[in-house]
Amino acid sequence: MALTTFQDYVRSKYPEGSGTVYSYIKALQILDDIFRRANLSDMIGGGNNLSLSQIKDPVRVAEIIRFVAQEEDKFRHGQSSIFDYVNPNQTSYPRNRFCTAAIRQLGKYVDSVCAQEASLIMNDSEVSGEKLSIKLRKLLNIDVEGTEMETQVRRRVGQEVFRSLLLDIYHSRCCLTGIDVPEVLRASHIIPWAESKTTRLNLENGLCLSATYDAAFDRHLISFDEDYRLILSPTVKEAYTSASFNTYFRSYEGQRIEMPSKYLPSQNFLQKHRDSLV
Repeated sequence: MALTTFQDYVRSKYPEGSGTVYSYIKALQILDDIFRRANLSDMIGGGNNLSLSQIKDPVRVAEIIRFVAQEEDKFRHGQSSIFDYVNPNQTSYPRNRFCTAAIRQLGKYVDSVCAQEASLIMNDSEVSGEKLSIKLRKLLNIDVEGTEMETQVRRRVGQEVFRSLLLDIYHSRCCLTGIDVPEVLRASHIIPWAESKTTRLNLENGLCLSATYDAAFDRHLISFDEDYRLILSPTVKEAYTSASFNTYFRSYEGQRIEMPSKYLPSQNFLQKHRDSLV
């Protein structure tokens, strides 16, 4: 799988010949020119010949998104900004916020590149979930200390990558119900993200569940036994007897999940989860 360029990415998101595609690409070119004229190349992370579209670090892009949005606001209010360097016949771009829109689209592209690189690592590796996790954490700098903003960005990207890989190995289906609507599928951590750094990107620490069952799993109302069969917490079985509860929960009790293509859920992790059933 070849990694896409920013141009390829935006073209894949909009119809062929779309003016939006042209506007995003042109806006980045305008920003590249402004950054060179304003001696802001260090923000991009390279020499004067490096383009914004070549950035691969989500944290750096997030910083630039915030900076460009602030500068665009200054320009729109008649204040001095980096857009003092814009070509006079291109002022409509910052005036209509096309530059901020383009750089935010770049942020989505960089997130997608991270997911593509993580997928390449997963597909090229015949290793345990723990070893894969080490590689992914290094790729995404998940364990690197930083500012609150940097931590939030790395957490967001890490969780998006985890979800993308987990849906891949579960064939984008809820492992319990078989629901195959990606918009309602969740990457459920067995051991929560905040509880352990080492298990955050370990695919053996994940289950693909639809939103209802993800919420129940997260609140320890359901879990899975040594044979990966659904178990209900004693409390929830006693508290609920309605027809809807019977349909959506009791009817699945004892059902075995559909297993992923690789990185089976760790029974060590599931045992800890079972021990916390309410």
